[in-house]
Amino acid sequence: MKLKYRPEIDSLRAISVLGVIIYHSKIYFLGELFFQGGYFGVDIFFVISGYLITSIIYEDLRKNKFSLKKFYIKRCRRIFPALIFTILISLLLSWYSVMPVSFVEYAKSIIYSLIFVSNYYFYFSGLEYGAVSGLLKPLLHTWSLAIEEQFYIIFPLLFIFGFTKFRKNLILYLGIILFVSFITAIYYSDFAPNFNFYFIGSRAWELLVGSLLFLFSQKSNLQIKTIYSNLITFFGLLLIFISFQFNYDTNPTPNLNTLLPLFGASIIIFAFKKDGFLNLLFVNKFVLKIGLISYSLYLLHYPIFAFVRANRLAHSNIDYFVVAIIIFILSYISYRFVEKPFRNFNFIKNKSFIKTLVGSIIFICSLSFVIISNKGFENRYPQLSNFSLDYEKYLKELRILKYELGVPSFRDKSKKNLLVIGNSHGRDLFNALKLNENLFLDYEFSILDTKISCLKNINQNKLCDVTLSKLQEKILKESNIILISSRYDDEDLSELKNIVQELSSSDKKIILTSNRPEFYFSSNNMTIIDEFFVQNGRLPNDDEILKLKKRYFLSIDPELKRKNILIEKIAKDNQIDYINTKELICSDQEKTCEFLTDNKSKIIFDTSHFTREGAKYLGTKIQELKWF
Repeated sequence: MKLKYRPEIDSLRAISVLGVIIYHSKIYFLGELFFQGGYFGVDIFFVISGYLITSIIYEDLRKNKFSLKKFYIKRCRRIFPALIFTILISLLLSWYSVMPVSFVEYAKSIIYSLIFVSNYYFYFSGLEYGAVSGLLKPLLHTWSLAIEEQFYIIFPLLFIFGFTKFRKNLILYLGIILFVSFITAIYYSDFAPNFNFYFIGSRAWELLVGSLLFLFSQKSNLQIKTIYSNLITFFGLLLIFISFQFNYDTNPTPNLNTLLPLFGASIIIFAFKKDGFLNLLFVNKFVLKIGLISYSLYLLHYPIFAFVRANRLAHSNIDYFVVAIIIFILSYISYRFVEKPFRNFNFIKNKSFIKTLVGSIIFICSLSFVIISNKGFENRYPQLSNFSLDYEKYLKELRILKYELGVPSFRDKSKKNLLVIGNSHGRDLFNALKLNENLFLDYEFSILDTKISCLKNINQNKLCDVTLSKLQEKILKESNIILISSRYDDEDLSELKNIVQELSSSDKKIILTSNRPEFYFSSNNMTIIDEFFVQNGRLPNDDEILKLKKRYFLSIDPELKRKNILIEKIAKDNQIDYINTKELICSDQEKTCEFLTDNKSKIIFDTSHFTREGAKYLGTKIQELKWF
């Protein structure tokens, strides 16, 4: 059955994909990140998908014409051609921009993307949502595609069962499933936010919102006057814009904030009418064209942005505008010559399509295995035999270190117990101390790995809303010195004063560190020494090192100064020790920052995180500076 064309749905697709693209472009407007909540566009896509899939299945079941085989083939025709086209493009771009270890990871992501489990691959890879490294992974965005396809596999079976057994109560049946999924999402949003982000069980309710919206619209005889239709539609648009532009949530979606764009999209789909002033947007030919190519736009924009960042090809909003034009051109080509033809049964019959699809998947997976077996073709970067540029290598190294050092208990009662509290920056500092225990013979070290704002409930033995483990409770209780060291965001700073006061009341010595310097020298996780090495094939001499040190100093994020003034004031007001971590590697007097250890190893491997060798080196500096 051919469903009635709904222009507002294509327009919503256009709005959603533009929100996502602008968000991923990291465009700043008047000093503020524009569309910082643009990722909610993906959530709107989920609602649209749920609505359309349910309408297709429902109408075919009602007419006793539904076929699972035909349904899945149509989905394959819709999803795979453009995906394969995108993978081939990103494969070509990655060859010229991705380091060997990262190239191996990328090859693995291809395989998982093609079998629609990339959401779990990225989760188990330990990739945190919103991490800078994610911007350089060409296929990271396929996590949402995996969610949709997993839904498409499971939902028809659930819907057929409900349609057969509970037809009169179909809305209630799906509503119960939605409620369970929603409660799961709310629970995990605080308890395990990264798992929540990638988990189908936490996402299903968003697609089911669209399903229930369709079923409700079928049963509803509500006639909405044009004036009210326009007001409701405008209100829906306003909610979407607010969610896109004014999102300050630090936890990954889905959570309660997700309700805002979903409600906005839902009331637009339900109430829109083809008359009134909003036709200027929803029946606009240009907007509708963007909606038609939205799938290709979504697929292609991320790997192209990743390539641009890896090669530092864009430095301003104008540059990103040019990149956006290229993305739109490629997306139109994909839609016109890939998407559209393969969805046409007259262009290619089912048998030929399946053969072509299977052959393409086997070919691409074979290429991926070749990349993996050849370790990312290290010969592309002969310099690597002497010096490692690879971000993923260092990241893996630190993950290993985390498990090696673990969370030790305090055992020696003759020593002072120093507890480091903080996020990845706190972990770095703990590594520096733990790897140099021989220099701190009077101390034992442990760590409480957490976001600082989560300490607001520490008097209730909780981190955020999660109860402390017995080990966490033990090391907190037994600690004599608490060293708070983190990458503080605005939420942390808003809670820091009360947290310090709460911890100080326990007669423990509290030490507060500043935000560590962050070096935004390049946009692809290369450090200043990496770039020099790629360009010259060697390490710099002493004169060149001095020049690079001065350039590094100039690349420090100026925003940190504002935050550190506030941190120092909190320390002073509460009469506790304050340590300026900038002194570890930078000199304000000489206007330089160190980036190599004494044996010419990198100190940091991205904007701010220590390498293993860097942690060892900086531990000696902490001892020299007599922090405690």
